[in-house]
Amino acid sequence: MRLAGREVGGIGLGTAQFAFRERSRAESIATVHAALDAGVRLIDTALAYTRGDAESYAEEVVAAALRSWTHESPVVATKGGHFRRADAFPVDGSPAALRAHCEISLRTLGVDRIDLYQLHHVDPAIPLVESVGALVQLREEGKVGEIGLSNVDVGQLDLARGIGPIASVQNRLSLTQASDLPMVHACAERGVAYLAYMPFGGPGGPITPAAQRIALARAVSPQQVMLGWLRAQSAVVLPLVGASRAETIVDSARLIDLDPGELAALSALAR
Repeated sequence: MRLAGREVGGIGLGTAQFAFRERSRAESIATVHAALDAGVRLIDTALAYTRGDAESYAEEVVAAALRSWTHESPVVATKGGHFRRADAFPVDGSPAALRAHCEISLRTLGVDRIDLYQLHHVDPAIPLVESVGALVQLREEGKVGEIGLSNVDVGQLDLARGIGPIASVQNRLSLTQASDLPMVHACAERGVAYLAYMPFGGPGGPITPAAQRIALARAVSPQQVMLGWLRAQSAVVLPLVGASRAETIVDSARLIDLDPGELAALSALAR
């Protein structure tokens, strides 16, 4: 799979846990480096992934990790239109807010252009065409390379595609939360990348007996099995693994291909 003109196949690294789990800055930077060493080539972050009064904590961690990375730079994706204010997380998809959020992310990441800039949530108070129009304008100005949407349905995707080119959709999908599979198929038909967040069903998500059995038979982790199922759904799917430890992302980056019988056993549960 290609995004922002580069290959990003396999899995991506999600960074929400840098802000919302009790990990030190050094541990989070080590996790980014471990992901890159393991071949991960997309890092997803967001303005809203913030601790306390920090302007954008996860983006700061990503920027610090990449400053000390001496090899080929990964694709960095971030999101605007959703932010932290004390303990609240308001949504503001207005053009003015999206432009302001983009400027914060550019400054925090220390770049002149964001590889992939995504609308984090659709704002019910703002017409989607206005939000997408603002992203298109940022792209035309060279501030972002490609634009994407998060937490959307097929109708919203098609409406947005009528305004400008949409490179990706980032929605929740996992073996145990598989209701968004129709969006995967829609993205495949439209040539749009599908970034699957919470690929294990969320923190402490259940490990199904079928995934456990396959993992034991293959001597791999259940998480590798669940990622194998996700990747098998379509070539456009890129799971975003929200790792908070280096060893976790290294394990997830050991990709496996499941055979038809294994996929059938897992998909019976997903249905």
